[in-house]
Parts: sequence; C-alpha cells; structure tokens
Amino acid sequence: MSLKLNLGCGQKYLPGYVNCDVLPHVRADRYFDLDRPPYPFADDSVDEVFMDNVLEHLEDVVAVMGELHRLLRPGGRLRILVPYAKSDWALQDPTHKHFFTEQTMNYFCEGWPYSYYVPFRFKLLEARLYSDALNFRQRLRNLIPFRSVLRYFLYNLYDGVSFELEKLPAPAKPGA
Repeated sequence: MSLKLNLGCGQKYLPGYVNCDVLPHVRADRYFDLDRPPYPFADDSVDEVFMDNVLEHLEDVVAVMGELHRLLRPGGRLRILVPYAKSDWALQDPTHKHFFTEQTMNYFCEGWPYSYYVPFRFKLLEARLYSDALNFRQRLRNLIPFRSVLRYFLYNLYDGVSFELEKLPAPAKPGA
C-alpha cells in the first residue's frame, strides 16, 4: 500500500493522503510540528509528499528537505508549492521566513555546483512558475506577452512556483 503525506494540510484535507498539521483545530490525521524533526514516519516509507504553501513558513528549509529525503523511499516524489519570490504573495505575509524562485531547489539536486553542502540528493523533475486567475487583475496580467522574459524585470507576473522532485539515494561517502 502506498503512503502519501500532505504535510501542513491546513484546510486542504486530501483523500488518499495522511493529512498532517500542527494546528489542533484543523482536520488532520496526524498532528506534529514540521519545525521539529524527526517526523513520526519510518525511513524510506513514503511514496509521495505534498506541501502546499508550507515550506516558506518553516524555520530551516535545509533541515526539512533532509527530513523529507529520509522519509521518501528511493524514487519517491516530493511536490512543493510556494509563493514566487517576485510576487505580492511572497512579500505580503509577515509569517513567511523564506523566498523561492524556480532555481531554489537546485541546491538539493544532482549536478548543481553547490549541492555538496548537503548529504542528500533529489532529481529535479519540474520547476514551474504558475499564475492564478482568481480576479480581473490576475486574468488581465496573464495576457501580458513575453512574461517568461519580463519576470526578470517586473514583479507580480507569476504567483507561485511548483516543484516536483524525486529522491535519489544518498551519495557514497568518500572512502566507503
């Protein structure tokens, strides 16, 4: 049987997932603090982890990513949604502790020049900017041509970043 986690579920309770949160007043299956690893799941036991607008609120992104790597089985998937650093969504919430661009997860991925700082690796399957169309301003903004280029110069062209990563085995230690 496949084990899928929805970490920091908040109001988004997903069928087929073990929904986890720290807040006792939200509907969840398990309650624990994501800022306090280890999480109550065995090593290599999870097939998928989903985090929707959670990672930007946590204290130590590197420690959380290491804990997620520990939980995932080899080949397991990690799906993360975060506000885009160049958007009002990222900047307006005073509880946000970290900011993300489409390049942020490269730090944890195979082949990135600075990935030697962490003892675990993911394979980046997707890093995609996305935009909502909830109101007239957003729908109008989404019609702007050349947004993928203009994002380097203008804010609020995208609202979030969606990452999908796959767990790679930990690299062999030198001399092992």
